Amino acid sequence: MKALMSLLSFLLYILLLAESSEISVQEKMLLKALGLNGKPNPVIRAPVPAKLWAIFEKGIQKDNPCKMEGFHVPGNILRSYRDQGRPMSNEGQQGSLCLRKHLFFDITAVEKKEKITLSQLDIKFGHNVYYGQDFQLRLFHVIQMSLEGMRHHKKNQKLILTQSFRLLHKSLHINLTKVTEEWTKPHKNMGLVLEISQTGANYKNSSSQCEQIHSFIHTSLFTVSLDPSNCKTSRVKRSTTTSLSTTSDICRKRNLYIDFKDVGWHNWVIAPRGYMANYCHGECPYPLTELLKGTNHAVLQTLVHSTEPEITPLPSCAPTKLSPISMLYYDNNDNVVLRHYEDMVVDECGCK
Repeated sequence: MKALMSLLSFLLYILLLAESSEISVQEKMLLKALGLNGKPNPVIRAPVPAKLWAIFEKGIQKDNPCKMEGFHVPGNILRSYRDQGRPMSNEGQQGSLCLRKHLFFDITAVEKKEKITLSQLDIKFGHNVYYGQDFQLRLFHVIQMSLEGMRHHKKNQKLILTQSFRLLHKSLHINLTKVTEEWTKPHKNMGLVLEISQTGANYKNSSSQCEQIHSFIHTSLFTVSLDPSNCKTSRVKRSTTTSLSTTSDICRKRNLYIDFKDVGWHNWVIAPRGYMANYCHGECPYPLTELLKGTNHAVLQTLVHSTEPEITPLPSCAPTKLSPISMLYYDNNDNVVLRHYEDMVVDECGCK
């Protein structure tokens, strides 16, 4: 809770210190809270996958912000990784082999405190690519890479999936949760080897099908992870049917819109471009009324203040109810990240 309150506080602080040299220190602290080791400067602006946009636009379940909609698993961080592997030589292989490719996804952005709840490999093919030909997909986990070009050696890789398919205009989704968990250990991420072969007796006369696979194949990895420090159990919210006086100096919520361009984040934050953060400001006069949502400590403090005003200050106006937001952005590795953050919007204020 304290870390999340600090996140909102830092954004407000950066706005106030926009012309100050202190902003670099505050910004570093804030970026660290976002799981970043510095301000991202995207070089390769990968397109945002449709599923990330859909989840972002649907919004957060406020009663359960630590469940990732669309994947039906616990989580508040969804990352999309681009494939950084390269094609491998087919030399010395049987004629039915269409493609051999090394797949590599840099998952170093996953922090130790995160628990991976789902990892999914997506293999997509171009539209209208269908010739009625059967193909076989084989996926290997590279467990050792002693020499360059030795990824395909049997002792260096472990077969984790064999699957036949025909409809190339469909995407293939492969669960890699256990493999990805292994990759989070030091020096364990050697990637995967993907092989696609033709099946049937007429593969020798079907070179065009192989060419289409080479032309249209696209691979990406999605991970859903849970950061426990950014989660808390849902609480019963107090509500009132009456509203506070509009007196300007009374403790209440004030409107504040944070534009990410104003804090220099528009280059890497994809969405939202800004949001209504709000803040609390005003006096907590004696006697505190129920509408000011004062804590027991605040009530006693105002009572003491009424007798010893020079010694004991009045309680402070502070948030009593906050809500989450989602952020879609590029991380330091140019991956697209969707992250839910609790306690980012002030909904109600009270005296504490």
